[in-house]
Amino acid sequence: MDQFIPVPFQIVASPQQLKAFTDPLRIRILDLLQEEAATNQQLADGLGEPQAKVLYHLRALLDAELIALVEQRVRGGNVEKYYRAVARMFGLRPASGRNAAQIVAAVDAIQQEVAASSAAWPDLPIGWENRRARLAPDRADEFYARLNALIAEYWGGPEGNAPQDPTAPRQCLAVVRYRDPTGPLAGHDESPGGITPFMGGSH
Repeated sequence: MDQFIPVPFQIVASPQQLKAFTDPLRIRILDLLQEEAATNQQLADGLGEPQAKVLYHLRALLDAELIALVEQRVRGGNVEKYYRAVARMFGLRPASGRNAAQIVAAVDAIQQEVAASSAAWPDLPIGWENRRARLAPDRADEFYARLNALIAEYWGGPEGNAPQDPTAPRQCLAVVRYRDPTGPLAGHDESPGGITPFMGGSH
């Protein structure tokens, strides 16, 4: 079988595919399969989840065409099936105002990974930053553009992958920018809310 090579970036807009990103475990499975091919057993072991549960989500991801069966190996009379994400990075494009479920699931998946990393590597610090500031929209956009450029330099982006050391431990980063949902405080005029990045390094 020819080696399967995922596309660098894929837009996700169909309801079926977007639904896959509303489950934290499916997001974590996809994250692993974006790096390399793996079997149901390997994924279950790596995630600390029952094989049957992982297989259920693998089938859902296959049906949504977000992963592909890329290889089958026969070992000891058993057939090992290897799966791989069809893209190295996905860009979600839900209908306007309908991405809350994907955001909640993504944050839940990150929380699960941070907790698992802390348990696996108790002596390694987890970087965490939480900030709120009143920034004008153009200044907030400038910050986010510079941040995205820095992320692309070290972690890669839709335009391509950043240089990586295959012998180094895998690092994870999560960043969220959002408007303060509480609105203006008493005594203050209406002005842009906050940018709150949160970052965690693990694995």
